[in-house]
Amino acid sequence: MRIAFTGKGGSGKSTLAALFVGYLRAAGHRVLAVDADVNVHLAPLLGVEVGPESALSHPDNARWVRRHLLGSNPRVAGVEHFVPTTPPGPGSRLVTLDADDPVLVRHAAALDPRTRVLHVGTYEPDDIGAGCYHGHLAVLENLLSHLRLDAGDWVVCDMVAGTDAFANSLHAQFDVIVVVAEPTPESVSVARRYRELAAAAGVADLLAVVGNKVVDEADRDYLARELGGSPLAALSVQAGLRRARQAGACPSLGDLDDVTPLACVAEHARVRPMAPERREALLRALHLRLAGQNWVRSAHGDVTAQFGPVPA
Repeated sequence: MRIAFTGKGGSGKSTLAALFVGYLRAAGHRVLAVDADVNVHLAPLLGVEVGPESALSHPDNARWVRRHLLGSNPRVAGVEHFVPTTPPGPGSRLVTLDADDPVLVRHAAALDPRTRVLHVGTYEPDDIGAGCYHGHLAVLENLLSHLRLDAGDWVVCDMVAGTDAFANSLHAQFDVIVVVAEPTPESVSVARRYRELAAAAGVADLLAVVGNKVVDEADRDYLARELGGSPLAALSVQAGLRRARQAGACPSLGDLDDVTPLACVAEHARVRPMAPERREALLRALHLRLAGQNWVRSAHGDVTAQFGPVPA
């Protein structure tokens, strides 16, 4: 399963993603946690030190990953012609959650034999005035499109806050997108906007809103009223979690009064895998849209054939 956490900045999405990784680990699943937020919070919340040299988007690392994924795929002219939506083709190498997978061995930190953590990276001084974080996310798009999961495997991604996932193909890369919403006007407005864009992108059914920092029934009623229905689950304010974070400790399941909301999210996602044919159709449409951009044609030529013929 592929699940992403997003929402307004400060809503608690990174903390919830970290707790959800802990829940899956405790249940014995193989998990790949991906920190794709420009603020890089998920990896440290899981106890992983980060730096530019270990970032997936570091130019040397991104080049190596794409070279590995390319394999002998004849549809891509060379590693320099990977675009964000480049799909796997004949001869491509796929990424798995196996312990010996070359991409994970080289670029992911291991929390235990079944749990790995990747971080995309953030702005660096060299990017000032000349870079965009969406460019950093392109290699993550490549990795996710070349990912093969076995039954029981999970990818948990902490995405950029707000609606930035619609600037690329990330909204089509997951089975479920959890939008974390606090009971505040600003937070629910982001959730509503995310829902509007998801509907326009054809993925409205992937969304699940989870309330966070809920104090009382008035907060629950507010979320239900403003969102047009009750959230899938809601976490109350957790004093134990706050004390742990104030002490500098990583969040853990033991800090929660109740893990039922996490179980609810896991069960919701477990029965909603996206059909491979649907994901391919979504990504094909996004690829063709990108292929028509002037900057893509200028830098890479015609990349429409990277997807190959439409299946009969």
